[in-house]
Amino acid sequence: MWLLPSRPGAVDSGLEAWPDLPLPGVRPALGAAAAYAAFCCEHWEVYRRYAGVVTGDPATGEQAARAAFGELRAQWSTALRSPAPSALAWRLLGATTALSRTLTMRTLQLTLDSRQVDALVLHHRLGLSAQQAGYAMGITPTAFELLRRNALRRAATFQHVSHMPPSDAP
Repeated sequence: MWLLPSRPGAVDSGLEAWPDLPLPGVRPALGAAAAYAAFCCEHWEVYRRYAGVVTGDPATGEQAARAAFGELRAQWSTALRSPAPSALAWRLLGATTALSRTLTMRTLQLTLDSRQVDALVLHHRLGLSAQQAGYAMGITPTAFELLRRNALRRAATFQHVSHMPPSDAP
């Protein structure tokens, strides 16, 4: 059995929601399954919250994050051979949220690169530091900060900012 909890909101209750994880103090078996389990534990909350913001609905966001983690599981051996498994996971999350994004997110993506929009969401909506957000996206904190600053610089030149809908994310 793979790791995503079977009931909504289960992750918020702690590690007991992840039955495949070893008990604290017990050394886990090494290998791809253990690496995937660790990845899920480390990234689930940020990915779920991010998806909830960009879709405008926590339940839809959770479904999208689950779908991304399911696809990541299928591609895990490829992810492990890559320089940054988080980068692949982040692309998968972007793909699973693409069709459900709010009007605000779609409007931003008309002017900004999708990774720039992601940087703004992670920092300004979720309150993540450059280190935390870069880790989630599979990039360095410096690369994240460059994305975020370029997004802010480009957003300052928007001609259509006054026509953007009010935030429709929770």
